[in-house]
Parts: sequence; structure tokens; C-alpha cells
Amino acid sequence: MPDADGIVMESRENPSAVPDFTDAHWFPVDLHVSDGRYAFLRLDEDVLARSTFLDTRIDAPLTAAIPVPAAEIAANALEYAPAWLFHTSFCGSTLLARALHLPPYQVCLKEPLVLRRLADAQDAGLATAKLTESTLRLLGRPWQPSGRVIVKPTHVALNIAPALLDASPTSKAIILTSSLDDFLISNLKKTSESQAKIPALVERAMRAGNFHKRLPEAAMRPPDLLCAAGLQWAAQRELMQDLVERYEGRMRPMDMRVLLASFEGTLLACARWLELQAPQNELLQHARLVFTRNAKSIHVPFDPARREQESALVTRLYGAPLAKARTWLDDHVLAAMRPAAAADPAPWTC
Repeated sequence: MPDADGIVMESRENPSAVPDFTDAHWFPVDLHVSDGRYAFLRLDEDVLARSTFLDTRIDAPLTAAIPVPAAEIAANALEYAPAWLFHTSFCGSTLLARALHLPPYQVCLKEPLVLRRLADAQDAGLATAKLTESTLRLLGRPWQPSGRVIVKPTHVALNIAPALLDASPTSKAIILTSSLDDFLISNLKKTSESQAKIPALVERAMRAGNFHKRLPEAAMRPPDLLCAAGLQWAAQRELMQDLVERYEGRMRPMDMRVLLASFEGTLLACARWLELQAPQNELLQHARLVFTRNAKSIHVPFDPARREQESALVTRLYGAPLAKARTWLDDHVLAAMRPAAAADPAPWTC
């Protein structure tokens, strides 16, 4: 992820280019934490839908972003608390986010870069409290009158989830996750570039919580990347359980398999829990189309049955290393987990 200083920002000499902080369409596309400086672009809802994520991969000209010191943002009270969609890794969260994105009733902000910047800063030990408040004021703005906002942070932002929830005390949240077996299979399907990030992700998840204090020394030396991936899953599930316990009544966990097996009913339950505005019929009609496309590559068809077939094929091809990894994880990692963190969340309706 490139540093914010790598974005060449437009001059603010043109008064018409000065962002209107009351208008959500003036979107904070980046944040330089140490300098306390945001970067703004004027976006429309179509950009939110087209972009897989609102980070450096956003479908917008980042080099035209306008720099604004955080001190210039009006310190208004947070009038519109966003709903939250937190998640671990490889669990269908982008699919759910796309299904919930239905302007003018509600928009879903998929992994805004500003939250990644805050998460990175906190991981590095920098002070982020004031910028967290101003960032939430910006992200929580409705894009249409009476519209709602759902925010899906990146999975590496679980370390700032408590700060985000504390700063939006009236909001509700869902945290989506997957089983250990699904997680291991998903990692085997990823590119070598993605797999190479696993050790750093493990270390980051460990720093965000206290799980490492309960692990035996052998658990900190996974023998291969598949075992390291399982350790990452365990650390994220422990962070998830911390959030579920701390924010009881505001946060509910959900398993990916429940979402895929009963997509429409689960979607409606999510919408009710998050107190969203879209009419049921319109939301379901939109979601049925979303469910036919790959959430991260919308030109590619998506079929849950085909996904199961692919997973079964991966299991057959990599049966031996999967079994070896599960044995190592059973011996060194899973036994140290809290039962509630290791168990798959129960299905729920609302």
C-alpha cells in the first residue's frame, strides 16, 4: 500500500475545488496520519459500486485529489452513525457489501483507504483518536437525504474496531467470518503474492490482541504457510470474539456458509439488524443480481454450487498438506483458543 505522500494532490487555488464537508460526495480518498491531512475527490454512487474497494484500487483519479488539513473539517457531532460490516479474511464480506449497497436508500463503503491508514498508524503506535473522530464524521454522512451508510473496513482494521464502535455509540455491527477449513482452502486458491503476505498478517493480528499470551512457543513457529494461515485465522477469530463480548447487543457474528446457503433470508436479517432503509422487494431484486456475479470481479459469474465443486477439488488435490496443517493446528493453536472463538457462529434471524 503506497504512502499517502505518493499521491500528487491538486492545488486548492481554485475556490470551486474546495470540498464541501457537508456533502458526502466529497469523499476522503486518503489520509496522511502523521501530517493530519486528508485527500478529497468528488465521487458519485456509481464509483462506489464499480470499485471493488475504496483504497488505492478505487475507480477514481487519485492524482487529482485535493489536500485538506484535518483541522479544517468542522467538528460537528456525528449525526448519522454508520452501520458496520466487519469481517475476518476470505468470508464473503464483499459479496454482502455489494448486496447491501442500494442507493438512494443506502450505500456501502467497501474498505475505505482512510480506515486502513488509521489501522496502520495504530499498529505503528501513533495517536489516532482525533483523526478517528473526524474520519467517522466524514464517512457517516448520508449520500442522499434520509439515506444510510454501511462501512466495511478492511480485515486488517480489526485493531481499530473498538475505537470506531466507541466513536459511534448508536451504531450496530455485523462481523462476518468463515470456518477454519474454508479459510485454509481459500488460501490455497490464492496467488503466491497473496500467500506471501500471510506471515505479516499473522504478526499484525497478534499485536492487536492478547491471544499470543496463551499460545505455546511452538505455535509461533508454523512449519509452512498453510499452518501460518491457520494461525492467522485463529488470531482473527479471537479478535472477533473480543468484539462480540465487548459490544454485546450491538455486534452479531455470522458465518459465510450461512450467508451462501440462505442468501435472501440472511440478507434481510442483516438489513433489519442494521436498521437499513431499502424496501424489501427492491433489496432482494438487487441482491439476486449481485449473487450471480463474482463480488471482486463483477464480470465473472458466481455460482455457489461451482464454488463448492472448486473447494472439493482443492481438498482432493491438497488433502495431505491440509491434513498435516490441521494436525499441527489442533496440537498447537486450537487448544489455546476460547471455545466461543473457535466455534462457528450459530445461524440467526432478525
